[in-house]
Amino acid sequence: MEGQALRDYLDFVVDPSVRRFCGPVFFINSLQTPANNIFGNGSFSLIDTGQRRLLVTCHHVWEDFKKLRNEHPNLMFGVCLDFNNPIVIYDIDDALVDEDKRCDLATFDIASLSKICTAGGLEFFNLHVNRPPKLEEGVTIYLIGFPAKGRQDDTNSIGFPRQAIGVAATHVGDLSFFSDVTTLQKDKTDFAGISGSPCFLVTENRPVRLVGFTTGYAPNNMNMLQFTHARCIQPNGIIQYMC
Repeated sequence: MEGQALRDYLDFVVDPSVRRFCGPVFFINSLQTPANNIFGNGSFSLIDTGQRRLLVTCHHVWEDFKKLRNEHPNLMFGVCLDFNNPIVIYDIDDALVDEDKRCDLATFDIASLSKICTAGGLEFFNLHVNRPPKLEEGVTIYLIGFPAKGRQDDTNSIGFPRQAIGVAATHVGDLSFFSDVTTLQKDKTDFAGISGSPCFLVTENRPVRLVGFTTGYAPNNMNMLQFTHARCIQPNGIIQYMC
């Protein structure tokens, strides 16, 4: 597929499937009002490894939260597992399973929050049954992230824009793969906050398959998005570089 046929397939078939496995994380300093109390945000992925139900985000997102919490001791780790009723995870440090700077990933066991995810229409992608396929250059990949640009935090509510991206994988390495986003005609502000979102392989007439996690712009290249291969996460939630 290509052209309008591909765009229609992504919009009406792929997007409704992908949106079940992701959402925004945010750092909030007050439970009374979001206004002037949101210190940052990112994105998360939900996966079921067969042993654990995990929330996955980027290592740098987790590091940013911890640094900000040192400056603001009341800072809390918020998630939209149910978009109508965002929550904070008070025991986020205890939920941490592993973090890895090289892979730029952090994993958290949130099995106890499964019912909230279900109530909010979200699911854990079954990575145990649907192991990541080998990725080749030129294939279509798709992700939904939640950038800070356009975020709404007023007195009574908080809202996040959805940034859907369908592009081709333009370079595939052992640890990471990349995609040239020049044709999307967006700038850095359109992508800030999508780190941690899941990335799926799109194949016509087949279910989407998780292949990676968005880690942001490739170093020193403003036209490339970078992803870490999903196979780096082991069934026990440990992050391990697997060539």
